[in-house]
Amino acid sequence: MYFKITAAIATLIAFVLSLAVLMNYAKFERAFSGLTESRLAFLVQDLRETLEFGLDLGLDPAAMANTTSILAREAAKDPQILSILVFDDQGQVLHRHQREALSRPLSELTPGWFRTALRTHPDAAPWRISDPDTLIVGATLTNNFGRAVGGIALRYDRSFHDHELAQALTGLTQAAGLILLAATLIALISAWLLFRSARRDLRRVRSALAGFLEDADSPAFQAGSSGSKLEIGYAAAEQNSREFWRRLRQVERILRLEQQLADQESTDA
Repeated sequence: MYFKITAAIATLIAFVLSLAVLMNYAKFERAFSGLTESRLAFLVQDLRETLEFGLDLGLDPAAMANTTSILAREAAKDPQILSILVFDDQGQVLHRHQREALSRPLSELTPGWFRTALRTHPDAAPWRISDPDTLIVGATLTNNFGRAVGGIALRYDRSFHDHELAQALTGLTQAAGLILLAATLIALISAWLLFRSARRDLRRVRSALAGFLEDADSPAFQAGSSGSKLEIGYAAAEQNSREFWRRLRQVERILRLEQQLADQESTDA
């Protein structure tokens, strides 16, 4: 009985903990993803302002010689930045900085992809796109006349992002497992303490009932010093049963005497 009660309590606690883990993981995932994207968007925005300053001076994006060094400086701020690209309005890459010693080559972004990004994000606000391997944050470059002349695309290592999320989920799961284990032990001990006296009283009552059914003249059951409701109730019930049994035997004796008298009268007649 202890284990059944404990299993029911543990199942309920496991369900509640599962919901808590999922909700906290979803909350952490939104916060962490938002923080990462905001930080990368700030880097892209800083790059955009720097490059647009050169555009305001009338420089051609392809002719700005210090762009590569600017890209390298920004990429050095975060080791998880895989590459930063500057492209024109035709989707041709003008400047590129890519991290060395990549674990696997990056998939190439086609000119059509860049043109689509400019067409779908014409304003100056940073935009975000994800693919299976990278998180891409970009911004559109505009000249003094407000015309889009190109853009910036920063590619961030998504495996690092996913690894951090997986670690968070593992930590939450381990914490929930420890809580579940502790709660299960507490429930088991509590159930044992709660029903220990009840099981003891039930054994005494069962033994007394078996003795009474076997021999109605056996000594009457006496409730223990604890005075549990079960023992008190059984003692009262047994007392009533003994009284009923006593009266039943009296009636049987009277009936036998009457039968004997009737038989004797028949014989005398």
